Amino acid sequence: MNKNFKNMIIVFAGFFFLSLFSNTLSPFITTIKNTYNVSADIIAILPPVVYFASFVMSIVGAKLMSVLGLKRGLYLGFLFAIFASIIILFSKSFYILLFGYFISGLAVGMSGVFLGTLLSVLPQEYQKFSLANACFGLGGILILPIDRLVLKNGINFNYTYIIHILFISLFIIFATKIDVTSSFKNNHHSKVSFDILKNPLVLLFSIAIFFYVGAEISTTNWTGSFLEKYYGISKEEVPNILSSFWILFTIGRVVGDKLLDKVGRLKFLSICPVVSIVGIFIILSGTSKIQALLGLSIIGISISLIYPALQGYIIQNMDKKYIPSASAIIIIFNNLGATFLTYIIGFAGGIKITYVFIVQIVFYLYIVFVSARYLVFKRN
Repeated sequence: MNKNFKNMIIVFAGFFFLSLFSNTLSPFITTIKNTYNVSADIIAILPPVVYFASFVMSIVGAKLMSVLGLKRGLYLGFLFAIFASIIILFSKSFYILLFGYFISGLAVGMSGVFLGTLLSVLPQEYQKFSLANACFGLGGILILPIDRLVLKNGINFNYTYIIHILFISLFIIFATKIDVTSSFKNNHHSKVSFDILKNPLVLLFSIAIFFYVGAEISTTNWTGSFLEKYYGISKEEVPNILSSFWILFTIGRVVGDKLLDKVGRLKFLSICPVVSIVGIFIILSGTSKIQALLGLSIIGISISLIYPALQGYIIQNMDKKYIPSASAIIIIFNNLGATFLTYIIGFAGGIKITYVFIVQIVFYLYIVFVSARYLVFKRN
């Protein structure tokens, strides 16, 4: 088997198992609250702790890249996931559980940095960023029925992490087959420097990633409440609608690499966020369930390729020696958006839920303007 193709498949598997692991928490929030008998204010700190740990570890992992090397860094990230799973599995108090989820955030942050870099240093024809993100999305889709099955059968939610311990252990064994010698000649190339942010292209498009992540997460966090309040859709029906959104989103990413190669990433980024804005206007101005579903479908399809298009454009316009730095910056700004923008948008949504979508429009317009600027001036 071609070494680069094998490396790419291992990275895809890593994103899939990392997604299964990282997306397990959300469906269990209410269960955790009831199991450990904590208040709504206390349970609310759980997701921010995970996001913050992931953000911090993405920075630390990037700086350790030249010391650990890509393979050992990847192993360490997933070993953190096993350690976190063991703590969560045997936790008897909420604060031990909180510590376990903090470690899980560290695992996601470090694993994400090294997986992203491993994909970025492959030859361009194997840099399938959209398909890698589709694998991550698939993990998020598949973990939901597993979590529902656990809850439906009255199984202790902690036991779900036995699955993660097994899957991640198998992945680590699988990852021993990865071969970075064809992409990295020595550790010098894997040194990460944040000085790369002095490059306007990197800085402007990293900010675009920061805004996009905030928009994507806020869409999934707030759309359900919006559909209930403004369209009168029942709480029982909302999860099915959101699942359909994620399916469309993931399908878009499965076919995305070929589309982006054909259309061009800058051209796509100059147009597609505008389509997303159209979807938002349909949702905000609509009165029927059909309009809500149409608007959400347009948003799901159109935003699915924005992140891989931004990621691919940055990486493919870097000198090879700067690729690890650029890859790390992408993950850091990703986690930065998830950590801070989600809650800023949440504050706006607390005032009036439609403000969530208005803020998203501003974010999408930024992506359009930056992409159009580089498209017009042909900066490659």
